[in-house]
Amino acid sequence: MKKDRIGFLGLISELENDIDILDELMLKYSLINNKIKQIQPDEFDWAALGYTMHNVYNMLENYFLRISKFFENNLEQTFWHKDLVNKMTIEIDGVRPKLFDRNLAFKINELRAFRHIFRYIYQSELDIDKLQNLNAKIPKIINEFKLCHNLFIKKLKEIVDSL
Repeated sequence: MKKDRIGFLGLISELENDIDILDELMLKYSLINNKIKQIQPDEFDWAALGYTMHNVYNMLENYFLRISKFFENNLEQTFWHKDLVNKMTIEIDGVRPKLFDRNLAFKINELRAFRHIFRYIYQSELDIDKLQNLNAKIPKIINEFKLCHNLFIKKLKEIVDSL
């Protein structure tokens, strides 16, 4: 199905709005990280950090869903969360550019896997070492993602200009 100029402009606006939301989430992420550095954190502080990381991934996933629904809208039912991230590494010639490369997808999939564990952790303890390991990577992941976002938006605007 061919997309029109208004559809592309709508998608661009929604994706830019998602980046604004991501910036707000990253501010909260920074606040909890700063708090943890200044105190002797307990399980509730670590859970607050995990919750914030969980929300960052959820925002990314919603961003990817917008793209997928706009362009092709077919996801494998069983493993759709992982499939969605991996789809963002594929350019569909004549349809859409890729969002990012497999290296960034690997990093985002680490965050996705954490989100899954965090969401269903009610019968075990949060692994603080794993949390801290991923936490150290998040700023770089988000910076890389935002660079990819800017390039993706530029390519979408080129498509709009050609319509």
